[in-house]
Amino acid sequence: MTEFVFGPYRLEVDVEATRAWYDRYGDATGGCDCAYCRNFTAAVETLPPEVGEFLARLGLDLRRPGDASECGPVEGGRLYTPLWHLAGRLLEEGEEPLLLAQGVKAWFATGQGPFLRDFPEPFFQCGLELTLPWVLAEPEP
Repeated sequence: MTEFVFGPYRLEVDVEATRAWYDRYGDATGGCDCAYCRNFTAAVETLPPEVGEFLARLGLDLRRPGDASECGPVEGGRLYTPLWHLAGRLLEEGEEPLLLAQGVKAWFATGQGPFLRDFPEPFFQCGLELTLPWVLAEPEP
């Protein structure tokens, strides 16, 4: 286990177990092929590199969340809230999300449900709130 401190959050992560699960089972947006999920997969490349680097330290891939929800139009694009599970423990939870880059917030929590097949226990979640541009050639639904 590796301990991380990000602002008010303190976590203990089994980085290798997390990475191994996503390498085996992880599929960008859970395999959904809707326009919003395809746009997420394409548009995350427009984010500043520090967002992907933050997740990579934890054994996560920005392009392969366990779940990605599209929450509607906002200024500058579409609001998305991708979620990843991490093998380990959330030792201290913050009350406010972390600002990773302009328009990108991160948070950690427990209790989002063990909906991922064979995910190592104990576990907790990492979520992002971010705005992505519409980059697909097709019009927004």
